[in-house]
Amino acid sequence: MSTTATTNTPAEILFHATESYKNPFMDITLDVEFTDPTGVVRRVPAFWAGKNEWRVRYASPITGSHNYRTICNPVDNGLHGIEGSVEITAYSGDNPLYKHGPINIAKDKRHFQHQDGTPFLWLADTWWKALSKRLTWEGFQELCEDRRSKGFNTVQIVCGPYPDETPFSEGWDNEGGTMYADEAYTQVNTAYFDYADRRLALLVESGLMPALVGAWGRSDCDAMKIVGVDGLKRHWRYLVARYAASPLILVPGGEVPGVAKYGEGDWGEVVSYLCEIDPFKRIKTSHEYACPARDDAPLNDFEFVGGSHFEPMSAGTLNIFTDRYGEKPTMPLVCGETGYEGHMQRHFADTQRHVFWMYMLNGAAGHTYGSAGLHHMGVEGDLGLSPVWDYAQKRDSPLLNGEGVALCAWDYTTWQEAKDFPGATQVGLGRRLLEAYPWDQFEVHPEWSEEACYSAGIPGELRLIYRPNGQAYDWAPPRIRDLEMNVPYRGTYVDPVKGRRFDIGAVMRVSDHPAPFQSHEGETIFEEPLEYLSDWEMLSGTQGNVEFEGVATTSGHLKLSNRVLHNKTFEASDFMGSVEVSTGGHQSAGIVLGYKNINNHIVAFYDRAERAICFLNRRGGRFSYFRRYIPMKEGLVETPNLKNDFKLSVAIQGHHLAMKVDDGEHSYHTPVVRIPHPKGQGIGLWQGGATYRNLKISETVLEVPEREKSDMWLLRNGEDWAPPIPSPQDWLLVLERSNKG
Repeated sequence: MSTTATTNTPAEILFHATESYKNPFMDITLDVEFTDPTGVVRRVPAFWAGKNEWRVRYASPITGSHNYRTICNPVDNGLHGIEGSVEITAYSGDNPLYKHGPINIAKDKRHFQHQDGTPFLWLADTWWKALSKRLTWEGFQELCEDRRSKGFNTVQIVCGPYPDETPFSEGWDNEGGTMYADEAYTQVNTAYFDYADRRLALLVESGLMPALVGAWGRSDCDAMKIVGVDGLKRHWRYLVARYAASPLILVPGGEVPGVAKYGEGDWGEVVSYLCEIDPFKRIKTSHEYACPARDDAPLNDFEFVGGSHFEPMSAGTLNIFTDRYGEKPTMPLVCGETGYEGHMQRHFADTQRHVFWMYMLNGAAGHTYGSAGLHHMGVEGDLGLSPVWDYAQKRDSPLLNGEGVALCAWDYTTWQEAKDFPGATQVGLGRRLLEAYPWDQFEVHPEWSEEACYSAGIPGELRLIYRPNGQAYDWAPPRIRDLEMNVPYRGTYVDPVKGRRFDIGAVMRVSDHPAPFQSHEGETIFEEPLEYLSDWEMLSGTQGNVEFEGVATTSGHLKLSNRVLHNKTFEASDFMGSVEVSTGGHQSAGIVLGYKNINNHIVAFYDRAERAICFLNRRGGRFSYFRRYIPMKEGLVETPNLKNDFKLSVAIQGHHLAMKVDDGEHSYHTPVVRIPHPKGQGIGLWQGGATYRNLKISETVLEVPEREKSDMWLLRNGEDWAPPIPSPQDWLLVLERSNKG
């Protein structure tokens, strides 16, 4: 008897028993030994398919003739000693699960790859109860197409005792009824699995790898207490026989004790048994409770690391992941479950983006998404049960409607509503963004940015920095730290919501900037002791142009408070100016230049609160700077030791500016920076309460290095702000090495 198939696609062979059996599921054990063209022998469990039919499913990546022989216990002449072959030819389609083969572990032990070595970036959706009849066949088809189109490649799905729901409740049933007729799992309902076959096969045909969970182990829905070790072993043998030939992964249990992965306890016995009987050695893991690190090797091939339904974005939640990442033996880590989108009206799309990039840029091999309504497949009128179901049922609670259906649910959200939650689209976009780069070669480098950001990449070649969303009106860019000296990068801000790209040009770290100027070396063209104010006008920052008479002075010197003082007679666009400043310990100060009007000018600014100097660019009545929310500053330089009395100097030449402060003991200066719109002329002094003396202006002596004349964003010693972000939201900063210096 000969059967044909293509590489990695299951071939199914039918056998007929000649004898009748009271309970074929329990009375007969049928295995089929396959010998592939290289001589490797695999013993594959067969399954009872109803009536007198038995079936075996087999797949291989090797072309050629695969011979088989059946072994039946007890002997049945229709089932024992049957010989034949499967002729396997090369698959020619475009389904990656067949084209590249099932998933295994990459050589670096940190990532997944297909059987042929093609990298596989795990992005799973959580459909725990998608085999239940709450989700119709038409709905299942719709979901498969939706998730495939949004970028998912894996679905976590339970085929066995469900979490949360009362054992053998109707919520378990699919179109064929319940999976077993008794709690010990001795009477299988083949019709249930025939309908499950159809759904699991569609997942694979859609390019969605099933992560097949066999049971649940949490204390309030512990399958072990109901079914027992022997029943779960029978269940897993049946699952392996029906599904392990497909390109999938196997999950022995959900929320099982952590020691199970070491073969300990009742669940450990089930895990060990599954590893023994799986002829295809599909990779396995458990959705487990935390277990302390041990020296002995686990049975898991990779680790599901739980996130948090309470604080998915917290540092403590991330620490759970990073601590496990450092454990031995090295293996891939995936966040297998975290705060579902919309679950109990929490964790919406911004959270989903955040946790995706948080884990992926901290070394995860993939990520699992989940949403309210989808994980339990809620439909209108039957939203799935919550843990209070037993309480409601036992006490004739008002949480039951007149027909005895629970009104208490995880979420009053249907799967149809949840399908369109935007977080799913955005994590799918995240996967595609990562796959545009050699993500499987990334190293984790948190030191490349500040603590609030996540950073990874390839040193000297590529950096990705995720800058999470901050407070309202937060324009602060991420920091770029430890960039290689004199290595040119091309910078791009990528919108993780819609994938829009904003080119920010060249970025490079260079040596410390030279002093932009020394003193008034040019010819003096204007001096003002700031004792007589006839040529000055006071302007309100909020009321437009307003002239004030009798400007207050202190000890014969000007003192400003919440105003700009503008000289009406001086007109020049390129010059150097200096002024003596007394801040009194808490005031800010600045020289106004590039002055067009009160709403459009530049300030060479000393920020006492930040203890730094920088340039502020006011356009259209607003500064690109908000001190409360970490300012976006041009040429920021910290001045930690500056005294209260100092000289503030600034030079402007065309679009280029530089400034310095000097208290006679400490001197600080900015690099030469380029501000795009210094079209105005004149000089002014900034609000802030500081006292000013002796304004002096001379011809400009600013020397602009050729490099500063370019559009390159330069990072110098003590500077690490990235270029400005396009808008206040979360961003992915991509720095790719460029060949142009």
